[in-house]
Amino acid sequence: MIPTPKPRRFLPVLLVIVALFFIVREPTHAAQFATSAFTGLMTVTDSLVTFAGALG
Repeated sequence: MIPTPKPRRFLPVLLVIVALFFIVREPTHAAQFATSAFTGLMTVTDSLVTFAGALG
């Protein structure tokens, strides 16, 4: 009998599978997406640091 996955584990596993499929099928686009996502994350982080510094 196949064990049923727990609901909270299903979504992360599904996202990893989709990400790996995307990386294998379109590595150039995957790299561009990762670069854009990292740049966006760094922009948000920099803005939050600037905001926190202005509070003090």
